[in-house]
Amino acid sequence: MAQIVGSISGLGAVLGPVIGLEISLDVKQEECLQQGLRSYFSLYGRGNAQRYEVYPAIATSSSLRMSADNDPDRVYRQGILFRTEDAGEWYYVGGVSPRWSYDRIVAYQGGSKATSSGKVKVGILERFAETGVGVFPMEKLRVPSTWYNPAQFRDCGGILGVVWNALSRYQVIFMGMMTEAPFLRMAYLTKQLLYRDKNGNYRLSKQGEDIMRMVSDDYPFIYEGIGASPGRPLQIGGLPVANTRFPFFTLNGMSQEVKAICEQILPREICNEGNLSPNAVKIGGADVGSPILTSLACGNSCSGFGIAGLVSGYERISLQGLEVVAISAVRPPPFTSSGVMAWAREMGLDQELSTLLEGSRRFRRALSELGFPPFISFAAATLVDWMDQSYEQALASAREIARELQATYEKVVQELSGNPPPVTDILYREWYEHRLRVENCASEIIADHPDYSYDDLLEEVNYCAQG
Repeated sequence: MAQIVGSISGLGAVLGPVIGLEISLDVKQEECLQQGLRSYFSLYGRGNAQRYEVYPAIATSSSLRMSADNDPDRVYRQGILFRTEDAGEWYYVGGVSPRWSYDRIVAYQGGSKATSSGKVKVGILERFAETGVGVFPMEKLRVPSTWYNPAQFRDCGGILGVVWNALSRYQVIFMGMMTEAPFLRMAYLTKQLLYRDKNGNYRLSKQGEDIMRMVSDDYPFIYEGIGASPGRPLQIGGLPVANTRFPFFTLNGMSQEVKAICEQILPREICNEGNLSPNAVKIGGADVGSPILTSLACGNSCSGFGIAGLVSGYERISLQGLEVVAISAVRPPPFTSSGVMAWAREMGLDQELSTLLEGSRRFRRALSELGFPPFISFAAATLVDWMDQSYEQALASAREIARELQATYEKVVQELSGNPPPVTDILYREWYEHRLRVENCASEIIADHPDYSYDDLLEEVNYCAQG
């Protein structure tokens, strides 16, 4: 079990003078938060896929700067992955690391992968990293049969609301931060997250992506804390709290409140078996973008439990012996195409989003014009920067990549399935079924990992076809 580092009620008592408020904690509102946490954990216990509404997405870039240095707090960020309710478009909104470099963005949520619509320019990544969070149009080749968007916060009137409105009335609100960062930190200990390719570039390794996929399907760790509406302008170290953000305060580890109900809101092995080290649960870079959720007390009932904010930055401070983390949080966007653009405009990121959306339109146009099998076209298109050159030049680049991928696919299939026996041979059916498995595996893996080396692809396809 993670070390107990104090109580949230104790945090409230020492926080008042810092934010300029006489803090009065609402016990009923905390009960609403905990009720929401229990409800989603019960879905996990029943294997209900709706539990994914509170799972963070884990994201990174396929290429990284050397300074990422195999450190999960530099390689990974978290956020939300959602499909817009009006146009069915996919977005990742969440943390962006300053160590990401010019390449595709990949995100996993619940083991399900999404990819940016081609490569993303360094200038856009740097702008997002300065803000703490970014917004990327995404592509999903395969969608789970049942998809749940993140749970959305609703006010006491049942309306999708902004938590700032409630904060002005409550002053402080109990909230829960959901994060996969402790598991990312534990998983990488025996793995190399990056490798150096033949051109000297640092790239996300197969192991680094496998960690994302597996951890994204783990039930997230929970930090209970309080969101505040400061009574005066707030400046804590380098923590920016502007009109588009609100502060959230938590403890740097497991609180007494979480411990008291641990097995009701977290898997038993996290509560009892001590498989999370103290360092694993100390908040760091991999927590940036994590969703913060809450529910309000509405008389004798509770409002809709859902996302109130996304972590955009953090500052560790010490208050009367408590190791406190002051977090800057931005509100999440509405799950509509126009809502995402309005959110980006409010954050000052609309120019970057407009560029990415134009690239996404070119990406989709290319899929219908490349003239290769869909999995080849999709894979090739993700490896091109659609805004770095004219559409015709980018299409020509994608077509050349597609030819190489097609040749690689055919070579892998031939090597693993070999030549057929005569149709009259009793072994022909066995050969044919094996070849079909090889073809299906090769097409899926190339679409997901178009930048795999030939040897890695051969190994993965062989393993898949034997399974």
